[in-house]
Amino acid sequence: MEHLAFLTRLFDFSDMKVKIASFYGVIASTLLTMVSTFSVSILGISGGLFLLLFTIMITDYITGLRASKKEGLQFISKKGLGWVFKFGSYLMVLSVSLSLRKELAANGFDWMEVPLIAIHFYILVHILMWELKSVDENFKRLGHEFKVLGLITSIFLIVQDTLKKKIEK
Repeated sequence: MEHLAFLTRLFDFSDMKVKIASFYGVIASTLLTMVSTFSVSILGISGGLFLLLFTIMITDYITGLRASKKEGLQFISKKGLGWVFKFGSYLMVLSVSLSLRKELAANGFDWMEVPLIAIHFYILVHILMWELKSVDENFKRLGHEFKVLGLITSIFLIVQDTLKKKIEK
């Protein structure tokens, strides 16, 4: 049982390091719960997908800034503000999609639930693909080329074309 001796130090609440770690753990847990509650109730997506979208958008913003700096372009505050509006519009589209689903379900249109869930999920995937494509373009401007994002884009385009053909029939 010697290999479990570290557990006694983890639960020694008289130690200041344990108190600080506990405090930060409570703060992180509260923030994650708030993000998850917001994303599920307002956007209709899990907290993990919301954090994924936010992380990809932050990555896009940072890589865009670095690529512009490398190319010698000046940073314009309108572009930073544009990022905020873009993120807000994505959230608005997801929120409206969820509101439509809830409204139709409340008024007896339950049969539309499955197609609307599929459309809601497609909207999210489409937004993620736009942002991944933008990150990929920024990486190319920085001199890096990742074939994985190209593969994901190819798969997405195949699925998108298949859906368009099904809808047109």
